[in-house]
Amino acid sequence: MALTADRLASASGFARLKAGFGALGPARTVFLASLLLSLIALQKGTLNRDGMLYVETARAFMDGGLEAALKVFPWPFLSIAMAWVSQLAGLGLEASGHLLNALFMAGACALLVASTARFHPQSAWYACLVVLALPGLNGYRDELLREYGAWFFIMLAFWLALRWADRPSWPMALSVQVALIVGALFRPEALAFFLALILWQVFSAPAGERGRRVLQIGGLPLLGLTLLLVSHVTGHLGSTRLAADLGRLSFERFDAKAEAIAQTLIPYARDQAHIILFFGSLAIIPLKFVTKMGVFVVPFLYSIVQKEARAVLERGQIFLWAFFAYLLVLAVFVVDLQFLSGRYLALLLVFSTPLTALGLWLMARRFPRLAAPMIILSLLIMLANVVTLRPGKEHFAEAGKWLEKNVVYSSRIYNESGRAAYYAGWGIRTALTGENREHLRVALAQNKYDFVILELPLEDIDVDSWLSAVGLVEVRRFVGPGQDAVIVAKPIAEGGPEMSSPP
Repeated sequence: MALTADRLASASGFARLKAGFGALGPARTVFLASLLLSLIALQKGTLNRDGMLYVETARAFMDGGLEAALKVFPWPFLSIAMAWVSQLAGLGLEASGHLLNALFMAGACALLVASTARFHPQSAWYACLVVLALPGLNGYRDELLREYGAWFFIMLAFWLALRWADRPSWPMALSVQVALIVGALFRPEALAFFLALILWQVFSAPAGERGRRVLQIGGLPLLGLTLLLVSHVTGHLGSTRLAADLGRLSFERFDAKAEAIAQTLIPYARDQAHIILFFGSLAIIPLKFVTKMGVFVVPFLYSIVQKEARAVLERGQIFLWAFFAYLLVLAVFVVDLQFLSGRYLALLLVFSTPLTALGLWLMARRFPRLAAPMIILSLLIMLANVVTLRPGKEHFAEAGKWLEKNVVYSSRIYNESGRAAYYAGWGIRTALTGENREHLRVALAQNKYDFVILELPLEDIDVDSWLSAVGLVEVRRFVGPGQDAVIVAKPIAEGGPEMSSPP
């Protein structure tokens, strides 16, 4: 009897919990859950390198306005928002940035789930699981990034566009365009989604309304993008960030890289260097996509072969066109650089979420016994994205605090560790690159430096022998995980045999 009572109480508690979440709805639930995950993730420790740059840019904006901020970083709008929040709320710049990012991420998740519910209401709760657990979307919650603002305003634009499609009007169309432009203030590639909006209406609008709808949603953006391209071609954009991004569409740069690669190939393959470079670069995208999807690639692929996917794609054509528009952006980027950061794939994961959620829902119906394990696995992945048992990179903060107390920054400091410099209060931009290390021996012989701060992987180099060879003696060593270290050294003439570790 007691066991039966316990089971009844447990079932009653689960029912109340389910009813509580049901009252909130999927969008509100995912918003609150996202905020909680961001809070957990921020316990990891030190700030990421990009975040340090944004904090410095915000500080420059507070001290010297927009002109000063642009000198630090050419796309400073996240930093400006951080400065405003800091002034209004009385928070530090780092805290302001993390607050903005947490709100942007939560808002993007809520808008994505709300949009998924329009396409297929039954899979809305599974969309909550997907959007909170996707590794490629949630693995960066502890970092200060511009992407979160871009994701939020892109999703806001698409959510508004879906409402506009129900009742087209100029004010609503303008609100869609403004949201995308604000998204571009965080990541300029957001402008590419105007193409997605236009193609969406070209192929899905009723025949009698197609021209008017395309004009409303795409007329002004097309005019603006045309003027932007003309300005770039005529050189009026100068050396701005937009000019650099548009400059990636360069056949000359591609030819130069292909010719360089050709010299490394066997003679029979040299004529194929352009093809090898092009398709080899593009292959990075699907490989990264599958990696960042993790186990969720299974429900994504499962949904594609089901008949229900056709209805979801029909209702959610805007996401389909956005997926292809962003594929073009990634293709240009990866063909130019042969590199693709994992977080750049996040928007592809976002636009895949309706199908991934549909796949989970279909698998839960088709294989009922797998429903609970799938939910539990999703929750475990969710936590794994934000909780880590690995030690953080606290050695940068320790090195920075030691430098702040013991070394006065001047031009006689050779510094390769931007992260240590950030925590020392010197600024991340004071750091030199490792390429300057080749000239260090000559500079030391000319007595140009009093202190040398290095970032070195201890497993790849015999530090003591190298320091001795260039005329340095170690003063302090700060070792982090993976045997990466920040080493503070002095010229032997001024140093001495002393070698110690941080207290």
